[in-house]
Amino acid sequence: MLEIKETSPTSELQHGHVVVGPTAVQLTILNSQLNRGVLLRAPGAGDLYPNTDIIFIGRSTVTADANPATGGMPLLPGAVLELPVDDASQIYAVSLTPAQDLAWMGV
Repeated sequence: MLEIKETSPTSELQHGHVVVGPTAVQLTILNSQLNRGVLLRAPGAGDLYPNTDIIFIGRSTVTADANPATGGMPLLPGAVLELPVDDASQIYAVSLTPAQDLAWMGV
């Protein structure tokens, strides 16, 4: 469960979806300052259109494996990941399977 630490003005809320596949994609091209970080969610079994494979989260060189240098943080279908970052455009995602959805929300 997420803990609300501080509130932010609703006008600072940013959100979107990105289609993830075998080539690493940038979470967003918006280069704006986040005050609290970003929340990532991979749709799971209870969603209308669930993902069928793991999404790996990392920097621009992220790979969909456990490579010590480039392997990303695995995000299973239905999982949520909170990242305390100030720029969502620095986050990339990749999956072995095409057409996986990644929802994001930043404040």
